[in-house]
Amino acid sequence: MGCSGLLVLGFVLNVAHCVEILDGDPKLEIPHNLTAVLGEDAYLSCRYLGENEIVTAQWKRQINSKIQSKRLRLAGFINGEPFSRQHDISNPASPTNLTVKMNVSSVEVEGQYICEFETDEENFSENLFLTVVARPYVQILVNAETINGSRYQSVSCSAVGGRPVPQISWLVDGRPPSDYPYTVNVSETAHSNGTSTLSSILRFPTHLQEEDSVICLVQHPTLPNPKLTTVRVETYNLSGELGSNRDYFQDPESLELQEGRSDTVISLQVTGNVPHYNVTCKKDDGPLPEGMELVGSSNLTVQGPLEHQHAGLYECVFSYHQLNATLKFNVTVKPHVIQPVPPTVRVDLQTEDGYRVIECSAADAVPAANMSWLLPEGVSGVSWFNFTSHNGSHSVKGVLLLPACTPWELTAECVINHPAFEEPVNRSITLPLCARPHIAINSSTEWKDGDEYTKVDCSVDSVAPAATITWHAGNGDSISSVHVSLSEMEVQADGLVSARSSAHFLSSLYSGQNVTCRVEHPSLEAPEKRTIHILVHKPPVLSVSVVRQEDSHLWLAVCDCRGEAVGNNLAWVLPKNAKGQTSLHSTYEGRVIKARLTYQFPLAYHEGQDLTCVYHLEHGATEKKTIHIPRYYISAVRVLNHTTPLQSRYSGETIAHRLALQENHHNQRVLLQVEGNVPEYNIDCRRSDGSFVQMDGIAMVFQPALTEQEEGLYTCQASFYHHTATVNIQVEVASEDKHIALAIMICASSAMAILVILAVTLWACCKGNGRTEYKKQESLSALTSLMQEPGSPEVKKPAVTENDKKEFAQQISYSIVIDVKSTV
Repeated sequence: MGCSGLLVLGFVLNVAHCVEILDGDPKLEIPHNLTAVLGEDAYLSCRYLGENEIVTAQWKRQINSKIQSKRLRLAGFINGEPFSRQHDISNPASPTNLTVKMNVSSVEVEGQYICEFETDEENFSENLFLTVVARPYVQILVNAETINGSRYQSVSCSAVGGRPVPQISWLVDGRPPSDYPYTVNVSETAHSNGTSTLSSILRFPTHLQEEDSVICLVQHPTLPNPKLTTVRVETYNLSGELGSNRDYFQDPESLELQEGRSDTVISLQVTGNVPHYNVTCKKDDGPLPEGMELVGSSNLTVQGPLEHQHAGLYECVFSYHQLNATLKFNVTVKPHVIQPVPPTVRVDLQTEDGYRVIECSAADAVPAANMSWLLPEGVSGVSWFNFTSHNGSHSVKGVLLLPACTPWELTAECVINHPAFEEPVNRSITLPLCARPHIAINSSTEWKDGDEYTKVDCSVDSVAPAATITWHAGNGDSISSVHVSLSEMEVQADGLVSARSSAHFLSSLYSGQNVTCRVEHPSLEAPEKRTIHILVHKPPVLSVSVVRQEDSHLWLAVCDCRGEAVGNNLAWVLPKNAKGQTSLHSTYEGRVIKARLTYQFPLAYHEGQDLTCVYHLEHGATEKKTIHIPRYYISAVRVLNHTTPLQSRYSGETIAHRLALQENHHNQRVLLQVEGNVPEYNIDCRRSDGSFVQMDGIAMVFQPALTEQEEGLYTCQASFYHHTATVNIQVEVASEDKHIALAIMICASSAMAILVILAVTLWACCKGNGRTEYKKQESLSALTSLMQEPGSPEVKKPAVTENDKKEFAQQISYSIVIDVKSTV
């Protein structure tokens, strides 16, 4: 921002300040908005322009929170004494001038400030809003990286600790960078102190950047002018020169070489700072001649003797992206007349590192001989040729690598061409076929933690190299490497190589399948296989039962399991909140294991439920056996002797059974019957005093002569574990004296009743006819009710209408009912 801009900004701020003063209280002079820089001092200005005497003058801070809003006293005058409650705020100048200096140490000081003056007559207050800004500082960094052979540069420019967020832009050659090949990534990081950092990264490929510097431009309200930071970056340049291993230069663009030379190298030298470059060379606007090739990126090498076909105009272009440099030079071949000298031919065979090495040499020839290899159809090998010269003669050696072992016999031929030979010379070597390997396979099993594991070993004895062993199961799926041990190789004394591999796995994984050892070896035209069959793993046999234990109130559920590898995989599946106790016992009979899992429980916990014994097989499979615990009950205990029920006067239910026995009779029995589905039960009877009664099976027995002392209430209870039922029996003893007394009482009662009836009948007959028919019927009804059931005749008399009187009188009859109740 230039000087004119600053003047305009100052003018605008001054006008705004004046407007604020005019809009506010005319007796207070205060800027309503103030901007302060973080880390610097700011002055909060407030003046009282009135004439009244100031009682209290102070600055307050408006604090707003989610809970409440309050004003915090900062500094001022009270009773003429200045005060400041903040270490970073100075005391004000005077009671009418509250100007204070504040150190802006954090953005937390930003907010609303209130200037208050209190006089004897009135109070004055105005607000000032303080805005905190932070001046950023600029960091710049250059990084370079190489991706897929191309070099890229990244220039990072950061405006650190700014408030508000700064602005960053770039200049390349005085202009903003174009979208291609430049990319700009901007990121913003907020800091806990209220400031933020803006980072901008300018990235470009070095080979497309021609300028050696870029400029980072940072703009911010705290900076009077944009801050420009210049950083140096890489750029590329190129040129080429010519060199040779011979001093055949006539001028920088011409090269003369000697015919027949076989070690000619033309060196292409490059100067520049590119990381790498590509070189393409051509001769007479066509491809390079046969026998000449570009080695690396700096040497033109002539393989074999130099000939006239190598003469001509060469052009080599060095390039790195858009950068190019061209080198042109003319090669002339000086002829050399020599007499041909035939080579000495020799063939040698060796075995090294699993290969047959065939060497064919044509030594001390003039000129150098040409050599090639002839192999049977379908056979390939690795070959190379070496050329050497000594005292004008040339030697060439060819090396051919073939597998040391093949499943068939083959012949390799070395073919040599030379001017001294009328026809090509052939040298051949025949390689015999290899002996077939010996393959052996065996298996074994072992038990571990109740699981059966199978180990299969496969061994192969063969000539070098060692055979390759892989494992497959079922329909050809490979066995996981987790179960396969690494192959071991051992060289035997006779030169043979032994390879060994083992597969170790859980037998159930491949139960009923074939496990195959697959062997590959150069002596075999196709891989050979050896197979082991894994037997089917039979599940164990389960049986369950429930027994009632003697001398214990607990029941016992028993699960017997017989099979291979039976162990901790056996468990009871019980209902929730089961409180019984389980135990496992195992015995071994060879490979067969007998396991017994027991569960001891009270009958009440599982009555009417199913208990399941589960054997967990591999891969989540299970074998189960279930047994049902019956639901028992005892519905009642009944007395088979003749009894009379005694009922409750309130509910009408039978509370006891009255039973009469004969006095002085021996071995009298009270027969009982238990109704229910329990398989057995205990029954005992007690007198009301708690003493036991002698029992014979389910009968109470009174062996001695019965007396009246045996009378009373007896309680008999039948029980089966927690199931019980009781019956109460009221035993009464009948004697002969009681019978006689009872008969007399019955006779006397009967005679008295007859006399009463006769008296009533005579009285009724003697009554005069003056009484109405209604009175007769009422009397008769009362008498009838009196004779049939107890109660007052007035209570029991029926309601009779006038129409029914005559008909009722004709139907009335008299009866005497005598209810004689006896205990016998």
